Amino acid sequence: MATTALVGAAVGSAAAHPGTGDTVRQSSSCELSHARQHELQVRDDSPAAVGQLDAVLIEAGTRKPISGGKVVLTGVDICGDSIHRHLSTGADGQVSFRGLQPGRYRLTAQPTGSMPRATATTDVELATPSRKTIQFTMG
Repeated sequence: MATTALVGAAVGSAAAHPGTGDTVRQSSSCELSHARQHELQVRDDSPAAVGQLDAVLIEAGTRKPISGGKVVLTGVDICGDSIHRHLSTGADGQVSFRGLQPGRYRLTAQPTGSMPRATATTDVELATPSRKTIQFTMG
């Protein structure tokens, strides 16, 4: 059984290790189209990507951080770009996905191979500038 919780502030520093297939290619700004009444579409630059999603994996029974767990971030940002990143948790059980544009994202967490094949997923709406921490309690 796995549960998730949105934590108000980040839990310490996040020591994350990029996965071998980290496939993000994201610029710091994108063009947005805004339709105005009685006008053609106008393009504006969006603010720089400053959003951040942190994830913490905790073992339910012991409340200890899960090292070596996999966390996958997928979604579509406000620019319309598909995002797919994955990181492995450090000794503190944490990962940080930084430099995100506003958008709708899905975090999927899977603990190390020593635990049963538990997987937890949660959807997150990110506004810029914004930093959210999601705690996954696994086991």
